[in-house]
Amino acid sequence: MRSKEQENKRRQRRRKRQIERAIHAQSVNLEGLASLSPRAVVSFDLEMAGAFPDDIIEIGAIRMPIGSDKIEVFRRLIRPRTFINRTVRNMTGLTKEALRDKSTLDVILPEFLDFVDPEDLVIGHAIGDNDLLSINLALLRINRKNGTDIRFCPRYLDTVRLAQMLLPKRKKYNLIALLASYGWHSKKKHRAFEDALSSYVLLECLLRDKPQKPAWLPDILTRQGGRELVHEYLDYELPEDAEHTEHM
Repeated sequence: MRSKEQENKRRQRRRKRQIERAIHAQSVNLEGLASLSPRAVVSFDLEMAGAFPDDIIEIGAIRMPIGSDKIEVFRRLIRPRTFINRTVRNMTGLTKEALRDKSTLDVILPEFLDFVDPEDLVIGHAIGDNDLLSINLALLRINRKNGTDIRFCPRYLDTVRLAQMLLPKRKKYNLIALLASYGWHSKKKHRAFEDALSSYVLLECLLRDKPQKPAWLPDILTRQGGRELVHEYLDYELPEDAEHTEHM
């Protein structure tokens, strides 16, 4: 019995490593942006229950099609399969009781995968090591249950890696600290949709005036309803050092 259990664990570790390699192979660096022709840009974020990396309790995303003025929104709360730990409860305000009547991940995740076109470029803060991995670990479980073989390995740009490259002398690369250095401050609790929106605002700040910024990259503030959406969740004030100037 122990040998079978150990073999299962080894098999799970191998699958995880395979998924990590597949995800990292899709990473896009700054130099590679100009050569892309995505159908849309999607910025997304997850909230997790805390105990297991595949126990997703919230997905939030914005999608901006290239050649359009639209902003498409995806916001879903998900019933956890385990429990929500205290840190997550304090950080997000979400409780298991509040999510008791929500759909489970095996219902919501296919909706999100339909929201993202295979030709889209995906944006997020630390998504290469966290969010994309969590989705694919959840898909492993769902695949076993349904007899399917689905993966989610889109081309993606990680704003943590981008910030580390463009701002190498910084000590902190968390989303709140990076946004604050550009004058942006979140109005609300740490939640998936707010962080997805914030990640895209950060991307625009990081690439502003950079020669590698592609002409097709959407400007969220000039899109229909974009300015109102951003200011619903974020405040702006000129940074004290005025190193970064926002076009507000």
